[in-house]
Amino acid sequence: LAAYALVARNLVQAKKQQLGTLVAPCSACFLNLSKAEAYLNESESLRKKINTSLKAGGLEYQPGGLLVRHLLDIFVNDVGYDKIAELVTRPLKGLRVAAYYGCLIVRPSFQSVFDDPEYPTSLDKLVKVLGAKAVDFPLKAQCCGGHMTQISESIAMDLLNRLLHNAAEYEADIIVTLCPMCQLNLDAYQENVNNYFKTNYHIPVLYFTQLIGLAWGIPPKELGIGKEFVSAAPVLKAKLG
Repeated sequence: LAAYALVARNLVQAKKQQLGTLVAPCSACFLNLSKAEAYLNESESLRKKINTSLKAGGLEYQPGGLLVRHLLDIFVNDVGYDKIAELVTRPLKGLRVAAYYGCLIVRPSFQSVFDDPEYPTSLDKLVKVLGAKAVDFPLKAQCCGGHMTQISESIAMDLLNRLLHNAAEYEADIIVTLCPMCQLNLDAYQENVNNYFKTNYHIPVLYFTQLIGLAWGIPPKELGIGKEFVSAAPVLKAKLG
């Protein structure tokens, strides 16, 4: 109930805007928001319980009127591949990219479906539109462990190692994610994985809008590139000049 109340508060605040769409740049947020919206719409008893909590803050959840979408969905379906391609001024030719979807955005959706839950391709297509090479990445929709880094080191390290090994196996220069949590895990804990398994991964991890920005000619510093744990600078310089 506490979890639903927290999410419902955000849904209520979004519905006040009367825009009809809530966009989430995080896969976990996308799942939680769309799941709560769907279940609160379906269950009157759940709504009553949640509204008891929300009443303390002067809020009330009302069903309907809001579609939760992921940011990638907006880019590929509303903006569209053709428009994105028109804005490319610096094609990412020669850059080998592992498109990582994670396990949350592509699971069977609670409100709408914009990609295949078993073998998604929308991010791969976007990578190609930007001029880069989307490498084969069989584990593209497998879990990165999420918050398991705070719960079970062995499980978290194993999940991350599988993904990093798969990206390295297919000679990816970088991994591009759809979720800040996935990005954090694969980037910040890469050294931990190396220490744990005696590996030597040095694969930069970027968020997909950073890749778009590079292809659109936006300076790397403005895109936040340079703040990652595993520096993307050497790879970008070698591949893009």
